Amino acid sequence: MKRYGNLWDTVISWPNLLLAARKARSGKRRRSVVARFELQREWHVLKLRDELQAGVYQPGTFTTHRISHPKPRLISAAPYRDRVVHHAIMNVLMPLMEKRLHPFCFACRQGKGTHAAARHVQMMAARNRYAWHADIRSFFPSIDHAILKTLVRRLIKDRRFVALLDRVIDCSNDQDPVEIYFPGDTLFTPMERRRGLPIGNLTSQWLANWYLNGMDHLITSHWRHGCYARYCDDFVVMGDCKDQLKNLRNVVAAYLATLRLRLHPKKDMISPVYAGITFVGYRIWPTRMKVRRITVRRFFKRLMWIRHNFETGALSRDEVRTRVHGFLGHVVPVQGVSFRKTVI
Repeated sequence: MKRYGNLWDTVISWPNLLLAARKARSGKRRRSVVARFELQREWHVLKLRDELQAGVYQPGTFTTHRISHPKPRLISAAPYRDRVVHHAIMNVLMPLMEKRLHPFCFACRQGKGTHAAARHVQMMAARNRYAWHADIRSFFPSIDHAILKTLVRRLIKDRRFVALLDRVIDCSNDQDPVEIYFPGDTLFTPMERRRGLPIGNLTSQWLANWYLNGMDHLITSHWRHGCYARYCDDFVVMGDCKDQLKNLRNVVAAYLATLRLRLHPKKDMISPVYAGITFVGYRIWPTRMKVRRITVRRFFKRLMWIRHNFETGALSRDEVRTRVHGFLGHVVPVQGVSFRKTVI
């Protein structure tokens, strides 16, 4: 596998850092922290560049909040200046990862996303009898820092760039504890090994994709090409033989153990495709798909909250438009234009 070097000068270059600042502010210009940064943008960017060049850059403290839907999770937001650094990193790292990431990994990638993932799964369902649908237990909190750093070094050999990535990984805030033991572990191993990436970071999303890239290639090397899809830690494999899917499940479970990950026991099932597959927020059959009812109910409940906050002045018209259009973009390709008219 080719490893890339001589990247550091590009990462800290003035054009790259300015581009990162523009990307970080996208859709957030009204926020006070963004306005303060933009007021003296060149000064802030120059200060970041000097810190990075001197090797003294230190990520700040995360702001956290919890969500309960679709499942309980800790969401972490990095300080704004750190988000600029994350974009600067990904401006360089993303094209290199894109060359190696599996084509059927759909999360956070340009030209892919939830719609493409759902269409791909529906196309597979029309050609196969059974679907193995699985999820990884506590994926983001379980990502092992030492293993992730090893995987990053298989792609990047630039010493200073690797050191910056290590710092971003090491400065991840503590995630919800996950007690999963593997052969050779002691009672204290889960507490001794640093684990977890903050959900909400741009770097976390791409590093998580990279963490499971080996699994993607393992599955398609053992299985018929084209009958696989993954979105983050949620994946589907299809075939005509249930026993072969069970054998593949054992192979994948053994590989995941080398990453110190486990399949979720309640979200690991093999079923006929005609029964429907729940994936990326849709219920998918060979000839049709629908947005999950719970997703629609949750949106209308959220819509009442948006309306109240707009009427009290807590949300601007642009913020309302962004929140509503984001959901409509997910729903309308499946539910149709009539659903859009109902919401509007």
